[in-house]
Amino acid sequence: MRDLRGVHILIVEDDWVLAGDLARYFGNMGAVVLGPAATVEQASAHTETAEAAILDVNLNGRRVFPIADELMRRGVPFVFFSGDEDIVIPERLRHASNLRKSSDSHAIFDALFPPEMSALAGSPPVNLSDNVFSLLPKLRLAARLLLGDVGASDRLVERTLERAIGEIDRRRAGVSTEDWLNGIMRSVARSSGTSLLH
Repeated sequence: MRDLRGVHILIVEDDWVLAGDLARYFGNMGAVVLGPAATVEQASAHTETAEAAILDVNLNGRRVFPIADELMRRGVPFVFFSGDEDIVIPERLRHASNLRKSSDSHAIFDALFPPEMSALAGSPPVNLSDNVFSLLPKLRLAARLLLGDVGASDRLVERTLERAIGEIDRRRAGVSTEDWLNGIMRSVARSSGTSLLH
């Protein structure tokens, strides 16, 4: 089981039994569970601090899409978790995984945190833009999964951005900002990851 210590995960689910199961599963990995929220209004109170999210599509007849839009704007990875087959996900949100409620917690975890993400071999599931600011939540989450320490992870992101400023003239054409920064982060973690833990 991977270590999610300190990662803020928003759970938006109106079935309290299911919400409790998800909260226990992620809480046992050390995640800070936000919610569970059963309404769009409750969920909106947590969008600024969430670093990942599980979203029930249908909240007592209301759609969760405004929450997804806000998370997407911030570059926060999320998955849809639905029991309804007839709900159409808007085109702008179809990049996110859409799991059935029959899926187990491991499947949700894998959709939210793909194996390549924790190894920094690839990028998280949300690919929004080349704006560095919008990529910060994903960089911080990837760093936390890599180092497992909140302070060290933030230092890793800082070092990554410092090195990126120094190497901006050597950036290869055609490489997205996200891939470029993840490559720099891998290099910094290899060369000085241990020192960042102290």
